[in-house]
Amino acid sequence: MNLVQSGHATQFLVIASVRTEDQLVLQQAVNDFKSSLLKDTELIPLFSSAYVLDSFHATKDFPQVRQKFYSFIATLEVKLDVMVVEKLKCFETLQRNPGSMYGIMIGQLIKNLCHQTPEVEVIFSRKDSKLKLQKELEIEVDRIRLEYLQKNPTLNSSVTLSYHHNPHYSHAGLQVADYVAYAVFQVFERRNHELYDLISHKIGRIHDICNKKLFTRSNPLQLSS
Repeated sequence: MNLVQSGHATQFLVIASVRTEDQLVLQQAVNDFKSSLLKDTELIPLFSSAYVLDSFHATKDFPQVRQKFYSFIATLEVKLDVMVVEKLKCFETLQRNPGSMYGIMIGQLIKNLCHQTPEVEVIFSRKDSKLKLQKELEIEVDRIRLEYLQKNPTLNSSVTLSYHHNPHYSHAGLQVADYVAYAVFQVFERRNHELYDLISHKIGRIHDICNKKLFTRSNPLQLSS
C-alpha cells in the first residue's frame, strides 16, 4: 500500500543538517538554554511530572517552549541546510521503501557538505537501534557521496569521515535539526510560514529536490496558501 496516496502519511519528507565547528560548544549552549527555560517563571506552570523537558522535540513541546527555542536557534553560530522531498514524485520503489528513501535523500543533502573541512563527524538521529539498518544507511549515504566526489575531483578527497548514530535526546545538534525540519515541513505541508520566518535568515539553502528548486537567502522560500 502506498501510504501517501491512501492519506496515511505526509506528502513531504524534510531532512535538516546542522553544521558546527565544535559540537561540545553547541551542546553546552543548548543545555544552558534548557536550564534557563526550566527556571522561566512564565513556563514553570506548564511543567509537571507528566511533562519533563529532557530535550527539545518540535512536535511534542508546548507552543510557548517551541517559540522560545526557535528564537534561540536564530542566535546560534551554526550552518543550516535542508532537503525537501515530495514523496509522490519519487520513484515508486522509494515510495514503498521509506528506509531507502531516507538514506538516499540524506546522501543527497550532505554529499557536498562532507568535503569542506579535513575532519568530519556525521551524526544521524538514530531511527533504529539495529546495527544492520544503521550500516545500510551509512553505505547508501557514502555511495552518493563518493559518486559526487568522482564528478567533482577538485573537492577535498582526503577527508577523515566518521559516522555516528545517536538518540535524538542525546545530542543538541539533532534537536536543532528536528526544529529546523519541522519549521520547513510546516511551510511545504501546511503552507504555514510562522515558525519558518523565525529562523529563515539562518538557513543557507533549501533544496526541493523533486521539483528541482533551490531556495537561498537571495532566493527566499515563499509558498502561497
